Amino acid sequence: MAKKILVLSSSARKGGNSDLLCDEFIRGAQESGNEVIKMQIRNLVIKDCLGCDGCRRNGGKCVQDDDMGEINEIILASDVIVMGSPVYFYTFNAQMKAVIDRTYAIVSKLQDKTFCLIAACAAPEKSYSSTMIDCFRKYIGCFKNCKEGGIVFGYGTIKRGDVKDTPAMEEAYQMGKNI
Repeated sequence: MAKKILVLSSSARKGGNSDLLCDEFIRGAQESGNEVIKMQIRNLVIKDCLGCDGCRRNGGKCVQDDDMGEINEIILASDVIVMGSPVYFYTFNAQMKAVIDRTYAIVSKLQDKTFCLIAACAAPEKSYSSTMIDCFRKYIGCFKNCKEGGIVFGYGTIKRGDVKDTPAMEEAYQMGKNI
């Protein structure tokens, strides 16, 4: 059965390494007949969470008028959410962290989803990714019946395009194909 997939790409660079990995995931997912929406966070306006709990009083609608309302609607309508981010100081970049924080508005509604993590980092090996993986797993653990659908890291990727010569490209494609 075809799935509805949302790919959130927080690469600040167009054609950045994490963005390229997201595109490979999408290629695999679409080849398997899934419906995919890709949102480039760099092109959206997402304000920081105010911590005001207005969303709790407004049925999950944030008091801020920005693009996060649309993102939250698409998240809730999706079966799979893919979080694509470059690694900044061992975890998600600020753009993805803002999205994560703003899903607070829908925490009580977000359930029965599969989450995937796609990341590119300058670090040379897996031992450097444990902080981000832990953050990802703890985040999806905040929601009812949500599960991990896969994790792909492109290591040693500093310059735009470095990821093209890594096994991560095939891993991202296969993760999308098998989701």
